[in-house]
Amino acid sequence: MRNSIESVLTRGISILSKFLLLGYLAKILSLEDYGSFQLISYFIMISTSIFGLEYYNISNRNIVKADTKDEIYIGHLRFFYTLSPLIFILQILVFLALFPSELITLSNIFLILIIGILDYFSQEAYRYFMINKLYRKGNVQLIYKSGFFIILILLYEFFFLDIDFKVLLQILLLSYIILFLVVYKVFSKHLFQFTLKNFKYLKFSELKKILTELTPFLLLIFFLKGIEFFDKFLIGKQVGLEETGIYSFLFSMASVLGVFVISGFYIIYLPQLIDNFKRDKKEFKKVFFKFSMLTVTTSIVIAIVIVFISPYVFEIIDKEIMLKHIDVLYLLLIGFVLHNTSLIPHVFLYVCHDERKISLIMGCAFIVNLVLNLFMIPEFGIMGAGYSFVITYIVVLVFKSIRAIMKWKKVVV
Repeated sequence: MRNSIESVLTRGISILSKFLLLGYLAKILSLEDYGSFQLISYFIMISTSIFGLEYYNISNRNIVKADTKDEIYIGHLRFFYTLSPLIFILQILVFLALFPSELITLSNIFLILIIGILDYFSQEAYRYFMINKLYRKGNVQLIYKSGFFIILILLYEFFFLDIDFKVLLQILLLSYIILFLVVYKVFSKHLFQFTLKNFKYLKFSELKKILTELTPFLLLIFFLKGIEFFDKFLIGKQVGLEETGIYSFLFSMASVLGVFVISGFYIIYLPQLIDNFKRDKKEFKKVFFKFSMLTVTTSIVIAIVIVFISPYVFEIIDKEIMLKHIDVLYLLLIGFVLHNTSLIPHVFLYVCHDERKISLIMGCAFIVNLVLNLFMIPEFGIMGAGYSFVITYIVVLVFKSIRAIMKWKKVVV
């Protein structure tokens, strides 16, 4: 519990700094530039997932079970190194398919690809810190991530005054370079130091075996990221970058619920749940119940707090236009409470190795979300995206719960 509290507190500092950053950017940038920056940020998150190919879902369990972890780190690196040429091509194709035409330039593509790689490595280091119970190291890294970016923005504004979208992208690149250097030093000191001999291509048979094992996770990440990001890019293409800016800021406020619970409870309790499920079902039930209660109560409390503070936030950033769309924020908060609640059956299905059913459920949810957004965004604008988000996670929660209850009766009771 102490580790969870410390994680929540440090993660809270990280979330607060990120939120202040987004608020500050919303204040100094036009809504069009802010919308453009948010689309770039979302694409970087997609990049991190594409680079990782959800490999962490397998290596999480392997790390918990392994006596010597070095081979897991090396294997992960070689997997990425082997697939990197194909991944770069995929990145470019996804970029061209998703972005509004005014943002498609060679410089944007180059900068975003580099930032995506750096973000991927920092995220992987964070995950390995947390799964190895180096909670403070991982959480401090998240503070660095926002902190370096904020400091560089303030320094630039102090010396040069004006910041636009292109300058912001270059500052973001520099902040990620600094973050990578700091994180790699900490990772090398506490977990593993890579050498040139570790950079080898996997044999085809090895790659084929891993990809076969990864197939459900590959599908899962496609469905998850589709649900998370498709609405923003559709708004950018069909409604406009200004509306993208409004929706993205509201979504960022609501997503505090998801980030807080995942980093404060999910990542902390996951290793315990994996280990207890294997060794002690009685202890597993106790830890699982504690995780469930913390997840639900924290989600509701944070949602209520955001409802009360949101008008003041809009006033501070001088974007009272957000008040006209406050109903969208309410919908997104409901959606994230449902999202967090769905993590309860999700984590149980995950420790049971029921990935294929998780992927099937998320595939159905993705189709529901896609159809709803294609219909509702042109019809209702960003409010339509909010409706789609809520309905999607009702579907996810219901079907994951049904599957988890069925599985629970077989393997726990």
